[in-house]
Amino acid sequence: MKFTHFLTGALALTLAACGGSSGNGDNSQPPVTQQPTPITVAGKVTGFGSIYVNGIRFETSSATYDLDDTTGSSDSDISVGMYVVVQGSLNADGMSGTADSVHYDDEVEGPVEELMTDMGDPTVKTFTVLNVDVRIDSSTVFSSDEGTPYDFDTIMNGDVVEVSGDYVGDLLHATYVELQDDVDDEYEAKGTISGFNGVDMFTLNLGNGATLNVTVAAGAIIPDGGIMDGQYVEVEGTIPDPVGFPDDLLAMKVELEDDDYFDDDDDEVEIKGPLSYNEADDSWSINGTLIVFSASTEYEPESLADAIADGSAHGLVVEVEGQYVNGALQADEVEIEEDDLEFKAYASSVNATDAKNGTITLSFGAAVGTLEVIVDGGTLYMDDDAVTPFDLTALPLDTKVEIHGRRNDVGDIVASSLEIEDDMGVEIEGPVDGFDEVSVSVLGIVFGIDVTTIVEGTPSTEVYGEIEDENEDGTADVVEFDD
Repeated sequence: MKFTHFLTGALALTLAACGGSSGNGDNSQPPVTQQPTPITVAGKVTGFGSIYVNGIRFETSSATYDLDDTTGSSDSDISVGMYVVVQGSLNADGMSGTADSVHYDDEVEGPVEELMTDMGDPTVKTFTVLNVDVRIDSSTVFSSDEGTPYDFDTIMNGDVVEVSGDYVGDLLHATYVELQDDVDDEYEAKGTISGFNGVDMFTLNLGNGATLNVTVAAGAIIPDGGIMDGQYVEVEGTIPDPVGFPDDLLAMKVELEDDDYFDDDDDEVEIKGPLSYNEADDSWSINGTLIVFSASTEYEPESLADAIADGSAHGLVVEVEGQYVNGALQADEVEIEEDDLEFKAYASSVNATDAKNGTITLSFGAAVGTLEVIVDGGTLYMDDDAVTPFDLTALPLDTKVEIHGRRNDVGDIVASSLEIEDDMGVEIEGPVDGFDEVSVSVLGIVFGIDVTTIVEGTPSTEVYGEIEDENEDGTADVVEFDD
């Protein structure tokens, strides 16, 4: 439809929705109600009300909670950043659902050791906890048992911390770090048992390939069927001699654990996290869950298929949907994480700290305003015309780019993919800031509106909007509101 002004368009839509026929019969049909779909979702908690995981708002009023092997009571026992598994149902809108159960278990708990700042990127630090290598960055959420401030800058060697996150290869990317009580000397580690002596000693093989030597204390709690090689367990205990024998754990409890999040009877599974590539057997996983791609797998963007085929998608944060069969997630759809923001614009300035990290300022032709986008090691670089892959240092000013992105935990826009673009026009897709009879704004970028502007959907600041400006004159050719 052609747009004269918003009030007229909105009124017309309202009348169309409310109007009836002039005939005597009523041919209207009752609406078809779509039943919720059973679903299991694994990912990081991003918000509450009730709980947001992987962009889905789950109602949790009737959910049960299993939190680090302790029965919880409500969302108050959950924190932003925790990696959780939600079982429940998904509504037809694909954005809301009802949780039947919420499960959380930390990956490791123990003292921080070998803390160091990345020489190439001061926003990244690494350390070890019980021989598990951990990475923290600006996206990591910090908390304290003591209620005292605790963050990226205050973490130090000797701190006893609980860590939740995603494994990328042998490195645990922490999404959540919680400082434990000063007197807490009971540690936790997960792994597979090997070399059991039949009595009280075994080797615990950790997720990163490292090991701990475990001695089971007299009177310790162990599985009902006993201990045996090949079991995946969580060990709780102490390190009696952290100086002389830092790898020797005295176990007070050995508990069987699931080495994956899902059951074979799960009808629909969704998992989000960084892809991990194992070159030895040419396999992919997300936080230990094996992902199997096939000829029928759908990719968004389509170039993601090439990045998976050549292994370059390692570390890229994606969302995978499919069915869990025989210990692996059979991927039906895979897309770069939360690509709910899209831009086709000019790189008016580039600030590169190195080849893969920095910021890009985007301008949209004659539209008012600019956007700053963060580019990091998780950004996928694409240029179909390039002989060799480009990087941030090889991006000339005023190059037109297409960016798929998302907001991080502090509200900054982070690029999931960056592609050199040569098509005409500029575009932006994101939350609508405002509109009136002469303009529309998305993410602070303001475009004019005139009688030639085509408007689709109902104008609202509570939806996402997509704006297209083909001749880049600052006046929108098409404005689409996502109802």
